[in-house]
Amino acid sequence: MTKPARPTLTERRAAELRRTIALTARDLFIAEGNTSATVEQICEIVGISPRTFHRHFPVKEDVLSPLFRQSEELIVEILHTASTDADPVEVLAHAFTTEVHRSRIPEFDRKFMELMIHTPPYRLRWLEWGEGLCGEITRFLDQHYDLGRDPFLRELPAQLVMQTMRQAYIHWVDAGDSGEFAEVERILLRGMRMLLTGIGAATPDR
Repeated sequence: MTKPARPTLTERRAAELRRTIALTARDLFIAEGNTSATVEQICEIVGISPRTFHRHFPVKEDVLSPLFRQSEELIVEILHTASTDADPVEVLAHAFTTEVHRSRIPEFDRKFMELMIHTPPYRLRWLEWGEGLCGEITRFLDQHYDLGRDPFLRELPAQLVMQTMRQAYIHWVDAGDSGEFAEVERILLRGMRMLLTGIGAATPDR
């Protein structure tokens, strides 16, 4: 397989600027408790013009996409580097929770997730981001389970894994200040164990 071309200096600088804009928007949203901050406010903090902003993000609601992409890259890396004899349920749970553990500020992350989940345009982008992971999850599961050849049945487990992840994070957000992040891990482990045990019981038609 041909390795992807290394990004140029210009591409790296553009990616870093997009990430800076995204982090600024995220922090501003959390500080204000809503997503009403304008493009102009975000640009003033970053030190760029609205024209530059829209060169990278056609609409304001796309501004957090670099953070979603960062999460996706971390999850994919964990799935790719997992030992072949590792428990797939534990690998998936680890992949979906590592970013919060690394930040070491779960309350900050919970507030961020709350804004994403309860603000329709951003919730939609969060859901779209999850769809993009299904192919990688299917490839990971195929190393551990007989998924068969039927396209629908092959892809369904990954869709259900993503839905389990979403519900675990929604449960954490809805629990408010009483929600411990350990509960996300507990729900993920139990939910995905239930799901993947079902896959093991299935007899795919090859």
